[in-house]
Amino acid sequence: MGFEMILGQESAKRFIQNSIEKERVSHAYLFEGPSGIGKKTFAIEFAKLLTGDKSIENSPDISLLYPDGSSFKISQIRQMCQDIIIRPYGSKKVYILDEADKMTLQAQNSLLKSLEEPPPYSVIILLAKSGSMLLPTIISRCERVKFSPLAPAHIQKYLVENKGISCERAHVLAAFSKGILSRALNLIESEEFGILREKSEKLIEVLLSGSAVDTISALSYIEKHREQVDEIIDTSVAYFRDIMISLKCSDLDMLINSDRKEFIEKMAEKLSFFQIARIIEIMEESRQKLRSNCNFSITMQVMFVNIQEVIR
Repeated sequence: MGFEMILGQESAKRFIQNSIEKERVSHAYLFEGPSGIGKKTFAIEFAKLLTGDKSIENSPDISLLYPDGSSFKISQIRQMCQDIIIRPYGSKKVYILDEADKMTLQAQNSLLKSLEEPPPYSVIILLAKSGSMLLPTIISRCERVKFSPLAPAHIQKYLVENKGISCERAHVLAAFSKGILSRALNLIESEEFGILREKSEKLIEVLLSGSAVDTISALSYIEKHREQVDEIIDTSVAYFRDIMISLKCSDLDMLINSDRKEFIEKMAEKLSFFQIARIIEIMEESRQKLRSNCNFSITMQVMFVNIQEVIR
């Protein structure tokens, strides 16, 4: 397969391909990027190219390691360090550590020895959302490769051509994928995603109606689904963004929720451009407060009150 079937990540592809072609493969890499971005798939293909194996399942020279529960334990790293000194069957021996940013401090210190004195045939690939949780001494011994979210147009094209999704639906799924193909693929079959969008529309209608009874009901819904509040805010902000676009732009193809044009145009009749901008600002401020561990119920109540003040 190689890298030709991997969507996007052109910079990472060029860097790794050049390393292979010029025979300058490092003993350690740090692949950084959001979960689901394709780091593991990329690492596996890289490992197969290095070892010449067609799959990792039957390869004695490729090891894919995962955290034991919530973290990588020192015992796991010690076992890897013992195994790494055994020569490979082929020319390279590759270890892929998924969610390497979950290594305990003790595990990281144990890994350092293998990074400082690596056997010439070994390649260790660390996969992490960010290197911020890793020791600077580990990062300094790795080649850092950044993985970036894909352009929505690339994801939309993939869904249409490979999954048989209509252009309109693929546009919506790509817009909500945050540039992560695996997220878009999960959304295809997600009933929860459809329900979330419907609830977000209802939330917007409640906010604009100013009804006290409906507001209490909406707050109760959010309280029951507090673990999804980030998605609820994301979806609602996307709708308000679309309402703003419909006020200022005649090209409705720019809408994220392009399949909800009637609802968006109806809501646009009730708000000004500046009211929408302020509402989005309030919702983002509330999101940040929640991430700072502010009281959930109070933050949501204040958000509703502030939005309804803007609308009056």
